[in-house]
Amino acid sequence: MNSPGRRTFMLRVVAGTSAIAVSPLALAQEGKEKVLETDPYAKSMGFKVDTNQVDKAKYPRHDAATQQCSKCQLYSGGPNDELGQCSFFKRLVPPTGWCKNFKVKKAA
Repeated sequence: MNSPGRRTFMLRVVAGTSAIAVSPLALAQEGKEKVLETDPYAKSMGFKVDTNQVDKAKYPRHDAATQQCSKCQLYSGGPNDELGQCSFFKRLVPPTGWCKNFKVKKAA
């Protein structure tokens, strides 16, 4: 039997700890990108940067006056922020945006 030597063991330990040390950096980058209307998934969700541009024929229940990202429970950001985090897309969206996954923000 050929058992791994000390050198192999140490290389694996170093590689493993390096991966663990770098993973928070990778996670920190997640969610820093903007959702684009051209993104295939965003397109399938009917995402629009401006709620007033939503196709009324395709989404008849959409109400531009009351449905926008800043009023959605999945949005974390202020209505005056340029962009806020969307927990559905795991990326940044404008407060004026909309998608068919809109959920009314519950009163605190």
